[in-house]
Amino acid sequence: MANGASEEIGMGLRQSVVDHPANSSRAEPGFVMVAPVETAKRDWSAALELVREASEAIRIRDERATEMEIEHRLDAERASEDIRTLQEQLDETELRLAETEARARAAESRAAEAEVWLAKMHDAIVGNFSRVLAGEDSAEAELRAAFANGGLSEEPA
Repeated sequence: MANGASEEIGMGLRQSVVDHPANSSRAEPGFVMVAPVETAKRDWSAALELVREASEAIRIRDERATEMEIEHRLDAERASEDIRTLQEQLDETELRLAETEARARAAESRAAEAEVWLAKMHDAIVGNFSRVLAGEDSAEAELRAAFANGGLSEEPA
């Protein structure tokens, strides 16, 4: 709006100088002849009106610039607050990640220790039961041989 008003004011000033009765073919190029008093009063009031319009356009432009400056400051404050909030969230997340990684390392260590103990228990169980089973197999074989030879009776005495 301010640009359109400024252009309109400029065009009005140019037109008033070009259409001025004092600007006739008698004047030298680049010079304006002074008009009679009645015409000058009319031209001064038009010029004052153009100056008033120009000052109004400048005032409107300045108000808009001030409004935009306030909006930009508010946006910058909001952005700073968002950055601060996001930085806090990032710091908190990094702390939780470090804690989680420490817990994972501890769990892996416990799992490795448990695997060692399970291997020891497996070896102990297999080793001891193998001897028991081997002993039971030989005792069972002896009992079968005794039954087969008739050395033991099937009826209790």
